[in-house]
Amino acid sequence: MRVFGIIGWKNAGKTSLMERLVAHIVGLGFSVSTVKHVHHDVDVDQPGKDSFRHRQAGATEVVLAGARRFALMREHRGEEPDLTAVLARMAPVHLVLVEGYKRDAHRKIEVFRAGTGHDLIQPADPLVRAVASDVAGLQCGVPVLDLNDTAAVAEFILREVGLRAVAGAERFDTVVVVDWSASSAPSPARPSADAIWVAVVRGGDAVSSYHRTRALAERHLQRVLADEAAAGRRVLVGFDFPMGYPAGFAARLTGSARVQQVWAWLAARIVDGPDNANNRFAVAAEMNRALGGLGPFWGCPAGIALPGLGPTKAVDYAALGLAERRTVERVIPRAQPVWKLYTTGSVGSQSLMGLPVVHRLAQAGAAVWPFDDPGGASVVVAEVYPSLLDGAVRREMAQAGGIKDEVQVRLLALALWRLGQAGGLDALLDAPPVDARREEGWILGAGQAALLEGAG
Repeated sequence: MRVFGIIGWKNAGKTSLMERLVAHIVGLGFSVSTVKHVHHDVDVDQPGKDSFRHRQAGATEVVLAGARRFALMREHRGEEPDLTAVLARMAPVHLVLVEGYKRDAHRKIEVFRAGTGHDLIQPADPLVRAVASDVAGLQCGVPVLDLNDTAAVAEFILREVGLRAVAGAERFDTVVVVDWSASSAPSPARPSADAIWVAVVRGGDAVSSYHRTRALAERHLQRVLADEAAAGRRVLVGFDFPMGYPAGFAARLTGSARVQQVWAWLAARIVDGPDNANNRFAVAAEMNRALGGLGPFWGCPAGIALPGLGPTKAVDYAALGLAERRTVERVIPRAQPVWKLYTTGSVGSQSLMGLPVVHRLAQAGAAVWPFDDPGGASVVVAEVYPSLLDGAVRREMAQAGGIKDEVQVRLLALALWRLGQAGGLDALLDAPPVDARREEGWILGAGQAALLEGAG
């Protein structure tokens, strides 16, 4: 977990800066938690309340749980816990901002105002990486930032903890590209098309593997990521299915416009057996009913009868208040809409079966582009579209044959790896418009096929 501190003497403006930093950094798409050290007893409870009586009776932990939040109170009846112990109890986020704990061993910014009557802390603490001050001409051995320029202070912190990369620095040691499948049965034992293929490129060398089920493919991916993490290598993982839906869908389904809530919603409902048996059509029908009618999802085998899910497209998207296609699918017209669940090009089913995997990767700390800033993340997950390299794929297959799915993932992984080594991934990662970064998502390389072809 990335931790950065805000320290300073009393009345220097630490809390005001913390408040502004949290709002600014969350607005950039990062998740933030905070810790504040106080020098008096902490109590959010009241004598006479049921929870207070629980504690008085000797409970070690008491949780107050409501519809919107819960509070956990822990009695430690001994020495005050150090910051490490406090952080160990917190859920994973991109960044924890710590107010106080000025003697602990983490990087910090000192907030300094001349009016406090104290000297700078910075000269005696090598972990103070900058000073945020409103004192004109202040000189010290570290950068001096304008205390009132929240954006500048936030950028300094994000770069210090590795959540922002410098220009041209989006390089990855390893690139993984996955051709996913929504099949309801294991793929043939003999490697074939329309199955799961995974290409891994490291050091310019590509290795492809074939997986008969999603469970086996996810297990393989977890092993790859564990090996890369142990070696200290940074990984880009590309999946060939949409990671977001047209604007407005997330809020209609979950009450939140955050696409991450859709992933969590699906992860809680999708059942995916070790033999690929799954309930994707039933879940799609549930979503259609939640949105009030027949749609937005469509397509299922003729033998399946589910209230709310039609076997063919009979959806009036304008009446439903949702677009049929995401913005990026208008940039790449060949890309199929995410609502399509059956027959050729049914990427909607791939998403339903793949987004729970994305959710688990995100929960484990991966940055999912473009919803998260990829800068500094050790694992970055992105949506890819292997058909962007159709020309290169056709040329290789004409010369050497092979299975198209395997050739596509291998050539795309090689192109992304080479582009990253040359410092060219920034152009791809910076491409999505603001609206797509919030909810719909984007295809890595959309509108920039020539750049990928050149790298391949």
